[in-house]
Amino acid sequence: MTRSVLLVAMLALGSAAAHYGGPFLLWGPDELKDVDVSALEGLDDKFLRDLYSNSAAVVIFLRNGTAKLTDDNFPSFRRIIEKHEYVYSPQQGLNSNPLDYNVNAEIINLVGSPTQQDVELSALYRDSSANYGERKVLGILANRWDEYHHELHKREARADDSSTSTTPAGPTDEPEIDDAIYSVPGKALIYISSAPVLNINGTSDDEYVLDKHTVATYDAREKESKLIVTFKVDDTAKLTLKFRFEMSSGYWTMPKVDVFLLDTKNKDAGKSVDAVLEIESGTVPYAPIGFSYSCSKQLVFRNGSIVLTLENIQVQPAMDGSSKFGSAWDCIGFTTAPIWSGIFVTSIMAIMLAIAICAILDIKPPNRFESRTGKQLSFTVQE
Repeated sequence: MTRSVLLVAMLALGSAAAHYGGPFLLWGPDELKDVDVSALEGLDDKFLRDLYSNSAAVVIFLRNGTAKLTDDNFPSFRRIIEKHEYVYSPQQGLNSNPLDYNVNAEIINLVGSPTQQDVELSALYRDSSANYGERKVLGILANRWDEYHHELHKREARADDSSTSTTPAGPTDEPEIDDAIYSVPGKALIYISSAPVLNINGTSDDEYVLDKHTVATYDAREKESKLIVTFKVDDTAKLTLKFRFEMSSGYWTMPKVDVFLLDTKNKDAGKSVDAVLEIESGTVPYAPIGFSYSCSKQLVFRNGSIVLTLENIQVQPAMDGSSKFGSAWDCIGFTTAPIWSGIFVTSIMAIMLAIAICAILDIKPPNRFESRTGKQLSFTVQE
């Protein structure tokens, strides 16, 4: 009874502000599988209207934009996402209101600490799934409209300041994403278990942990493509990584990464970088076109003192419309050192066994034997 009253109160709060800001994360129904999201226009409005209507229920969660959407803050929500189809859209608004297309649509304002929001979001979505059916409830995670509107005013003010100022422009004002998943839906996808680390001069003072990035873009060419990701490292620096993919004979490779660092405050301090890093050691990441490359080992790209470190990576370019990784080619492979050791020892034992069997088969016992009543046998031995 208490939960029902709470839901009604939340719904009333949400209805008062029917608008909400992006970016948006949608999950739940199987219709979200292999959905192509335009980086400029976002999700197709007709597709959204059909999705609202065909879902048994729609639950819109409005979160506090200051709560970072990380595994540490939202572990329960992460487990829900992993079990369902989901789509991320960077668009800043929805043209169609879900409340107009589904009678079971509701808006829930998430309040409190990130941990409290995670528990509330996960519990309410599981309750809706239990009531309406698994994979029949559309979940939408968005930002509150007032915070989104406030952010727009901040961006407009920055634009006005930049138009009248002669100082260099600062880092990108695009939405920041706190993860190590760089995706251009249907084009290219990179997943890294932890944030990339860029070290410029071999000291801890010049080390950047790239844990905040903007929307990635993909430059597709016939023989070479690039996945371009921009990171915000501090208030005065903008860093861009360009992952290069070369296409040849039905295979793709990732031999190089371009690094461009612009520090508008420390231009003369040796911190502005424009370099091409090459794989330091080991095999260059590669796979047939249509397959992904996976490596649990550390990949290091280097150019002199500039080092980029990637941990536990899975990558695939030229995805041809798919939003998920293809079958993976692992950098370790099947024949590892322990497997080779086992094959070597087994081969030696098999050879020794074969020699022993041959020796036993070569033994020739006599074909006549002495008896008590018979004549004594004699053998002639020639020297």
